[in-house]
Amino acid sequence: MHRLTVAALRRALTRRGAAALALCLAGVAAVPGASAAAAPDLPTVRAPYGAYMAGAYAAQTGDHEAAAHYLGAALARDPGNAALASQAFLSAALAGRPDAARLAARLSGDPLAAMTLANAAVRRGDWKTAATRFASLPAEGLTGLVRPLLLAWCEAGDADYGAAIARLDRAAQAGAFASIDRLNAALIADMAGREAQAARLYAAAAATSAGPPSLRLAQALASFAARAGHPAQSRAILVALVAAHPDLGIALPALERAAATPVIGSAADGIAEAYLTLAGTINRRQDPLLRRLLLRFALHLRPGLAAARMLAADDNVQDKHPRAAAALLAAIPPDDPLYAPALLQRANILIGLGEGRNLLPALAALAKAHPHATEPLALAADIERAAGDNAAAIRLSTAAIARAGQPLPARAWSLFYARAIAEDHAGQWKPAEADLREALALSPGQPYVLNYLAYSWALRGERLAEAERMLRQALAVDPHEGAIIDSLGYVLLREGKLAEAMTTQIHAVHLAPDDAEVNAHLADIYAAAGHKLAAEHQWERALSLHPDPKLRATIEARLKAVAAR
Repeated sequence: MHRLTVAALRRALTRRGAAALALCLAGVAAVPGASAAAAPDLPTVRAPYGAYMAGAYAAQTGDHEAAAHYLGAALARDPGNAALASQAFLSAALAGRPDAARLAARLSGDPLAAMTLANAAVRRGDWKTAATRFASLPAEGLTGLVRPLLLAWCEAGDADYGAAIARLDRAAQAGAFASIDRLNAALIADMAGREAQAARLYAAAAATSAGPPSLRLAQALASFAARAGHPAQSRAILVALVAAHPDLGIALPALERAAATPVIGSAADGIAEAYLTLAGTINRRQDPLLRRLLLRFALHLRPGLAAARMLAADDNVQDKHPRAAAALLAAIPPDDPLYAPALLQRANILIGLGEGRNLLPALAALAKAHPHATEPLALAADIERAAGDNAAAIRLSTAAIARAGQPLPARAWSLFYARAIAEDHAGQWKPAEADLREALALSPGQPYVLNYLAYSWALRGERLAEAERMLRQALAVDPHEGAIIDSLGYVLLREGKLAEAMTTQIHAVHLAPDDAEVNAHLADIYAAAGHKLAAEHQWERALSLHPDPKLRATIEARLKAVAAR
């Protein structure tokens, strides 16, 4: 082949939409969790330098629990080493270990250590100590943005609501975080029962918010409207949210029900929200550790903050820690208003791991509870197809298509694409070809569909000139997709354009050096061009990359045929 599976397609589409949803979840333009993981059974390293090296390696690979274990052991043997103390603290904080606060106490002037100590005070209800710690944060940079929020919530925790609101009003006038400052001031006024003041502040927060509505702003506004006896206004706010962020559409009924309850139940909740907001302002690629630690802080103070779990899970997926991501999402209970989108997010992750079958009952229940939603059925179809039950996959995809409505929306192309793959795997090529054409009719130029259809024709030796044209059209949309380049190389081979096929396929191998199929296709081209030794070497390399049983048998047969000549 090279045709993208539905799971690969979903991952690609999810990556493209992640940034917008992340901003929505965070309320602005890793392995965090609610509590410390159980300490793993790690071997003891007695030499201090060995413990340090083991800890440094674990930190580089993202195993923060092991890093904290080994760096802590190294620090115990070299307690005066300030640099080592800083590293041990950071790993302990990222791992959520209880000794993070003890290590933080050694680090005078470290903002993250100050936040850790302040958080411990917040959990004790010691608002004065927490405020002192937060006041030590630098007044510029990122901490300068969040510092007024943290201090104001400490004042609210001490029931000094007037001072808290006045502080945020001054911060809002500075302009950097105006909408967020005003929203937090409104939340504090709301918590204090100052309804008229809260109404003015909520209106000001909405007026100064730029871009599409964020989840937390929409929830706060909708909750205040619902509790003030304006259900139609509350619903309109949430409908506007879903219009801007369609991935939250399945959560709309639950969000409406949740609007009867305030989004903030305590000052500690407010501080957790402040950490979530700050995490959302940080570019994940620029400072992933800081973002991860802030999400850890948020969940430490408010374990049930589903938006933080979803944002942290997305970061974990991008950092190639899918199991940690799935574990974060699994802790979101069914009564949470974000349960449905979180379940879909988790299903996407487990499909990529080949472990989705356990979620089939939950997806079936979700589909029943949301009779117009296509995604639960589509994901269940992906799971069944990956498990080899193509008949079930076809049935579920058909049910999802029936829910898509008439006329069919453009986004329904992915449902036809998914059904086509199941039909193709079931040996039903004609229905699959018809579905692929329907997908292209709904989304002309869709590169994944062009690739699948063109490659399928090439496998059958049909419509080769049209297949080549379609693949070049797909590459014009997505020029760096290795799967499409590989398909083009194969089509050029079938057309007898060996020199161009070789150049194209070498480029595909450079883009996907560890893909057994891509390497095997290059070997096929070498063999067709008469380069026997190069072909044998490339087939051997493809075998070393753990091909599936069908491809392995094909490669081994070709190696035997070449050896027999």
